[in-house]
Amino acid sequence: MAKCPKCGVKLHIWNIKAECPKCGVNIANYDWENRLEQDAIEAEIAFAKLRESLNRFKYSFVGTKLRIARIPVSVLPLFSFLLPLGTLSVAFPFFSKNFTLNAITIVMEIIGGLDISGVFSGMSSTMVGDSFKMLAATLILVVLSVLSLLVSLAFLMLNFKKFNSKGLFVTNLVASCMMLASSFTFGKFSELVAEGSLASAWQSSPSWGVYVSAALFLASAIINLCVSLQKVELPVIEEEKTEETEETKEEANV
Repeated sequence: MAKCPKCGVKLHIWNIKAECPKCGVNIANYDWENRLEQDAIEAEIAFAKLRESLNRFKYSFVGTKLRIARIPVSVLPLFSFLLPLGTLSVAFPFFSKNFTLNAITIVMEIIGGLDISGVFSGMSSTMVGDSFKMLAATLILVVLSVLSLLVSLAFLMLNFKKFNSKGLFVTNLVASCMMLASSFTFGKFSELVAEGSLASAWQSSPSWGVYVSAALFLASAIINLCVSLQKVELPVIEEEKTEETEETKEEANV
């Protein structure tokens, strides 16, 4: 609720006149010079904060050669999800097909209608329970790797607030480990299926893409660790340099 700038009385919605109902001062014109000066000071402070944030944001991405190199290295794991993570060959009577699996297709299948409940209910089966456990673990690890990349990209955008944050290093390292773990669990799933009754009709194995993806995540983790350990030296804004030069000249004259 607004107040009179002179006497401080609260102004209600029905006080539509330009004069204060208590002291009678013209509210719009009262001490307008000081208020204008105060508004100018507040605007200058706000602009200085914005300028500082933009300066930090720019430094976060292109402040050093290592930070510039970090951008493509941090984004490359996203494209690795298009690489083949595993192969699947099915040969039943009247139906046979070869599948190439990648992270995008796996996530889209899960979102689009894969019978997740069937996968988890199969884990309790005495015949195929162990293989379904490995399959469920593989799906979970791949999905978590995709989510960790999204978290990493969010960290990358917010990194200008904390230059020495190791969040990007941790998320990328965890994603690399999860991709390697998914290749292991999918390999175990393939071995268990090969030992069962579906050996002649079902063949699957991890593909080279999963190792490339893990390597790219590891490279991103390493470069982000190096960035977080790098000494931060924010560049001085041009206007600040000018002010410092003028102050130095004044001190010299004195």
